[in-house]
Amino acid sequence: MTFIGQHLQQQPNNSASGITPLLTRIGKALAVGTAAVSLSACSIFSTDEITWAELQPIDEQIKPSVEWDESVGDGVEHYFSRLGPVVVGDHIIAADREGVIKSMHVDTGKTKWRMNLTSENSGWKVPGKADTARISGGLVANSGNLYFGTENGEVGALNATTGELLWQQKVAGEVLADPAVGEGMVVVHTSSGSLVGLNADTGKQRWEIQMEVPTLTLRGSSAPSIASGGAVFGTNSGKLTVAILENGQRAWETPIAKPRGSTELERLVDVDTKPIIFGGTIYTIAFNGQLSAVELSNGRIIWQRKYSSYQSLAVTALAIYVTDDQSHVHAIERSSGTEIWSSSELYGRQLTAPTVSGEFVVVGDFEGYFHWLNRSSGEIQGRLELDGDGAYVPALEHNNMLYMQLRDGSLVKVKP
Repeated sequence: MTFIGQHLQQQPNNSASGITPLLTRIGKALAVGTAAVSLSACSIFSTDEITWAELQPIDEQIKPSVEWDESVGDGVEHYFSRLGPVVVGDHIIAADREGVIKSMHVDTGKTKWRMNLTSENSGWKVPGKADTARISGGLVANSGNLYFGTENGEVGALNATTGELLWQQKVAGEVLADPAVGEGMVVVHTSSGSLVGLNADTGKQRWEIQMEVPTLTLRGSSAPSIASGGAVFGTNSGKLTVAILENGQRAWETPIAKPRGSTELERLVDVDTKPIIFGGTIYTIAFNGQLSAVELSNGRIIWQRKYSSYQSLAVTALAIYVTDDQSHVHAIERSSGTEIWSSSELYGRQLTAPTVSGEFVVVGDFEGYFHWLNRSSGEIQGRLELDGDGAYVPALEHNNMLYMQLRDGSLVKVKP
């Protein structure tokens, strides 16, 4: 079994060194059989040569153009990361892995403030064995503040207007997914299986629950979603869970995928994506598992369909858009789970999660191309080459514009 753009970790993960890379360019050399094992920081490769789709001419119906291009530090380079930008008012804020955080005007790209967490006057304390801040989870904005997590097992909050550090809190395990912020709480899901609730104003820990973590898992964890007084999240053991926000007690737990197969790789069932809550329904997907619609109130499964992914979903009133683990893109009817269309034209190109933009679904790939697929048909009708060592997080849509962060630290504003 080959999958691209993700790697594995063995438990227990006793190191927050962050030296295990995401092999983002592996499509040009080797297949990922067991891509990287973070316990010993060594890599294990299969010798199978992999293939990916060569780009073909398209019937161009949309011609995206670059409005501005700014640098945000050194980016994330070859490391696994879900670190993406966030819009706060009329500014967009982005960060690099080492600790540079930068606020820019959405229209012009002009810098409002720049913070480097590794500088002496930042107030941020880098743990003794770490050489950088290693930001990996976030960025998330709420009530004028900015929240993020790190591979060093830290959660931080900044004033989104000034960049001033508000607090820093140690948690158990790497924070590789976005924190969830709401109802006065910051909730983080760590690589060690802990779900931690922090006070949003002070960072003080209020509760922690520990989830079962299999011996071998995908590197990453499900970002929580906050709704109706609960934190909804997926687990590495294939379950969807709700924790009561006030005290961290589990309200219900529903299996989304069950281990099957004869090898450890085949039995991976991580639910690594952020649950999307639409009305009273949760939509989520598991690796080697199912795309599922689940009732928020009680965890009852409404429908399930066989898809496998570790990328987040895009959900609209009518459809769910999925980038699967083979870099096929699918559109599925939201109410019934019936497939509307499926596109394999970009297979093996390590696609990002999809972003809905007008009449299109936008995905980026490992070579730095972004592709515009027609939402009704799945036909590729637009393309833009940005390079930047490739895309690793989905485009951010804001006011009919797209903001794309690349591995080299470039942040690009694109007019569709």
